[in-house]
Amino acid sequence: MKSVKILLLAFTIFSFSSCEKEAFEQAISKAVYSQPFKTDHSKAAAIQAIIDEYTRKGLPGIVVAIKDAEGVWEGTSGYAQIESNTKLTPGFVHAGASLTKMYAATAVMQLYEQHLIDLDKSITQYLPATITSKITQSEAITVRMLLNHTSGIPDYLENNDNFKLKWFNNLAKGWTTEEALAEAYHKPFLFVPGTQFSYANINYVLLSLLIEHVTGQREGDYLKEHILNKLNLQHTFYKVQPDYLSKLAMPNYYLDRYGDGRLQNATSIAKAEIRSELGDGGLVATGIDFVTFMDALANGRIVSQQSLAAMKTFNQGEYGLGLQNGFNYKNKFQYGHIGSVLGGAAMMLYFEEQKTALYVGSNVDVSFEVGKSLFLYHEMKNKVSEYIASME
Repeated sequence: MKSVKILLLAFTIFSFSSCEKEAFEQAISKAVYSQPFKTDHSKAAAIQAIIDEYTRKGLPGIVVAIKDAEGVWEGTSGYAQIESNTKLTPGFVHAGASLTKMYAATAVMQLYEQHLIDLDKSITQYLPATITSKITQSEAITVRMLLNHTSGIPDYLENNDNFKLKWFNNLAKGWTTEEALAEAYHKPFLFVPGTQFSYANINYVLLSLLIEHVTGQREGDYLKEHILNKLNLQHTFYKVQPDYLSKLAMPNYYLDRYGDGRLQNATSIAKAEIRSELGDGGLVATGIDFVTFMDALANGRIVSQQSLAAMKTFNQGEYGLGLQNGFNYKNKFQYGHIGSVLGGAAMMLYFEEQKTALYVGSNVDVSFEVGKSLFLYHEMKNKVSEYIASME
């Protein structure tokens, strides 16, 4: 969930010549993954009709996956790549964006259950001094405050135009972890830690580094061993190798540059963003893998019910420990996360009353505050969610 308000200015200035178009476009170089699902799921027809309606209205591609007592289903509509008329089909890998925060938070809760960390102890106990000595009064910041965005640490990306402008100087390059951390070093708090809420991706960069420091493993290796392998998520990928995104069947990503539905390819920029991020947004997966994870989390298969209850304790920002709420479709309770990268959007929810995990994604940017694609995406995901919430 990232605010990129100055992107409009940057892309208006930036000329999309033919050679630049080639630089932003990327070929889909690998076949999609074959994952079985229940093709005759009772909810399939209604959801397929909704997503087909919104690709006709102008969204480039849409993927929806659900998992409930009846089984798992994945539906797609539209295009993975408009330029080559490549259809978006089940089995593509999609940007998780800030859905990644749920995975990072789950890993932290597992460490809590193993008594390797205390959520209410200072981060100075779990991060190297080379990092904490550069964060203002880091001894006052607890692990819980990172998880629920009450640390008060200023973010490297949210409301940080200087950092974004540095990125725009080389859009396809992205940034390093050290460059992200530098935006938090020696900066004053936004507020006294623990007293307010401010969504900040830097919190989850620090949690990724905490996982590595506490376990002695790379975060990607820890996630693979303790979450992905445990749930047989063979089509979820996170930092497995430096060029991991180039070897996956991912759709192209599009920017509604003028807000009128005219789409321009921004794939290499989207992948640079994903590649640059850690636990704040660096994970990608198939729709079926996403809902398999969400269903397992909600049903106590990767953390205990006690840990899940802690994750579902929401603050004034409607944020728990890696989970958001406040969706309230049909006035019922759902929790999960929303996310976006430049050129893509995602949402993953668990509907408690319906015992249903839902993933919705589209390969179009929703960062701007206005525009046709933004409106269509939110209307579509709301319509799908209201349909799920209406089930008895």
